[in-house]
Amino acid sequence: MAIVFPDAGENIVLEALVNKTAPQNLVLRLYTSNTTPGESDTAGTYTEASGNGYSAITLTGASWGSASGGSISYAQQTFTFSGALGNVYGYYLTQASSGTLVAAERFTDGPYNIANNGDQIKITPTITAS
Repeated sequence: MAIVFPDAGENIVLEALVNKTAPQNLVLRLYTSNTTPGESDTAGTYTEASGNGYSAITLTGASWGSASGGSISYAQQTFTFSGALGNVYGYYLTQASSGTLVAAERFTDGPYNIANNGDQIKITPTITAS
């Protein structure tokens, strides 16, 4: 499934584009609810993973690559777990300060069942304008 920008995320992007609101770092989070991202979603739509070594990852603005061809990417991020977590269905991005949902994506080849110490999920955050 492609990344989805819900209504709130689209508004954030538009307001940042015209310099109406200050940008914020994004936070990469994994979700364990069996959720398909949709237009009316909020951060509360998703059940964030918790426990067994899980920690959300802040993506700092200066560390994003340069935009090219209508796309921008961040270096691959690795979540490493210390024990069983169960199924992880996808990831979502929130603003660091406001906590507002910006985008979400369900894994096309998931869910990933985190069952063992040392299990990992690797994500290369990429946003494409279309």
